[in-house]
Amino acid sequence: MTVDGIGAAFVRLGLRIGRHLPGYVDSYYGPDDIARAIESEDKLSPADLEAPADRLAGEVVADPSLAPARREYLLGEIAAMRTTLRILQHDSPDITEEVRRLYGVTPSWIDESRFAEAHDALAGILPGTDPLSQRVEAFRESLRIPTKVAAPVIIRLGAEFRERARARFRLPSEERCDFSFVRDQPWTAYNWYLGGGISRIEFNEDHPIYIHQLPEIVAHESYPGHHTEHTIKEEKLYREEGRLEHAILLSNTPSALICEGIAQNALQVVAQPDEIVACYRDLLDEAGLPTEQAARVYEFTLASRPLEKVGDNQLLLLYGEGASDEEVVAYGMRHGLSTEERQRRFLRFVKDPLWRSYGFNYTLGQDIVEAYLSASTGRVEAFARLLEEPMTPGQVLEAGRRTSAGGAAGT
Repeated sequence: MTVDGIGAAFVRLGLRIGRHLPGYVDSYYGPDDIARAIESEDKLSPADLEAPADRLAGEVVADPSLAPARREYLLGEIAAMRTTLRILQHDSPDITEEVRRLYGVTPSWIDESRFAEAHDALAGILPGTDPLSQRVEAFRESLRIPTKVAAPVIIRLGAEFRERARARFRLPSEERCDFSFVRDQPWTAYNWYLGGGISRIEFNEDHPIYIHQLPEIVAHESYPGHHTEHTIKEEKLYREEGRLEHAILLSNTPSALICEGIAQNALQVVAQPDEIVACYRDLLDEAGLPTEQAARVYEFTLASRPLEKVGDNQLLLLYGEGASDEEVVAYGMRHGLSTEERQRRFLRFVKDPLWRSYGFNYTLGQDIVEAYLSASTGRVEAFARLLEEPMTPGQVLEAGRRTSAGGAAGT
């Protein structure tokens, strides 16, 4: 099998798995004839797809023309695809092993003392006599804005972040994001990459929209997050270099973890802390809210960040310990200072077969990418590498270690 043949076989395998798991193929923008052929053929069962997956892995190992980094990337993606085939046959590993096989990382229990430290920090930012969870929720609600206010703000932020991203990264000349609003979805916002440098970014009107989350969400989904990564990799890897495996985006693979890690760190790459505070000030002004709260909003956002890992423990409780829905909801309300309504939405998301272990990608992906960026002498240059090069979690971690060792040796 030629290198081109390997890319085509990879795409065909991904498309065939996607026929069994809606949403598994997040996007496909490769040759139409491949997609048409898969749609017209008899659906192969997950069991029937195991042998082609095994053969493809063997071809990748045996092909001497593949660069080692590309081989490692492909093998990680194929291993995850093989795991999905086993899961589709109701042969699921435990949740920790599932995450390791799908995403190339191993989740672990987060010590609850980290949540307690975040609670202490939030109590200092939001003093008062009411229970801390009530103070936190009251502050969140004070930052809630309706869709009619949020819509123009989102468009403006997207345009501003686009300028910043284009000044730093090699975005294709013709690319764009279209923003819209939808309902009845388990997520808050989603980037549908359509190929050809175009993304449709949808915000879920059923979820509250908060000022303190808007800059991060817009950067995450558009510039320099998902849209920027997909656009650059499509242009460079698929269009220019002919790597067909990069004409498809799959949800449950190691590349998805790096994708979320890139997006989770996107805002901090294009905006310094003082610029983020200024952004909050502008947003508060546009929403008719007190602008003097801007610094406090930023402090609140930073202090709340460790609570994002509460969801990791909830997934381990739900799928590892067999905890009930009520126990999982109560845990999130207690440690995440969250509401029951928000926790019910969380449950809806993680009970979808496509997303049940995906939640780890946000926290573990953020940690891996942040460690790499922090070890690098130039964060923008390091981020640009992640936007352009397909890397496994292990490769990103190793790159961070090499960079740290080189920096230490040079001091």
